[in-house]
Amino acid sequence: MQIKGIKIYAVIAAILITLAVLLIIQFVYQKYNVEQPLFKLYSQTKLVQGVKLEQKDNAVKVILDVKKTENLQQAYQELTDYTGQIMGATKFTVELKDKRTKALEEAYYQSQFVIYEALAKGDFTKMADVIKQNAGKVGAEGLVFIDNNNIYVEFIKDNNYLYKIIPRTQGVQGNTANMTGSEQG
Repeated sequence: MQIKGIKIYAVIAAILITLAVLLIIQFVYQKYNVEQPLFKLYSQTKLVQGVKLEQKDNAVKVILDVKKTENLQQAYQELTDYTGQIMGATKFTVELKDKRTKALEEAYYQSQFVIYEALAKGDFTKMADVIKQNAGKVGAEGLVFIDNNNIYVEFIKDNNYLYKIIPRTQGVQGNTANMTGSEQG
């Protein structure tokens, strides 16, 4: 079939071949310039047990299965620094996969009110005390760390742990962290 001397099938074939080549180039770039360096870097840390990458919109979602840590703030900063070294200008989010239980989730639920109140009023000492009390009610340890960007909350009980990172300012641009849990009895 031709329109004004142009073969439609040849044009369609050229477009499909170009698209296939571009997709292959993107795959190879992702594999060798992002995934492998990230996996190598994370394998050198004692905190990361597993890594999964997902492309989401114009950003890469880095899902890290992390071990228990006593200092969530330091661990988070190291992991985002490592990720930033590899990702460069590429936008990314970091999602930490913890090992939460219903009891730890309940302790966080009871604590979130004082966390957001502290964000509004600046009473971080009261927040830390309430978090420790709520953790104690479920037989866990509650730890709180604060920097200019985030509040880092951890609840630890035996081999289970729940991590929450709450941004101190709304609408923060750049890289972010999220937490998800794998529930265990």
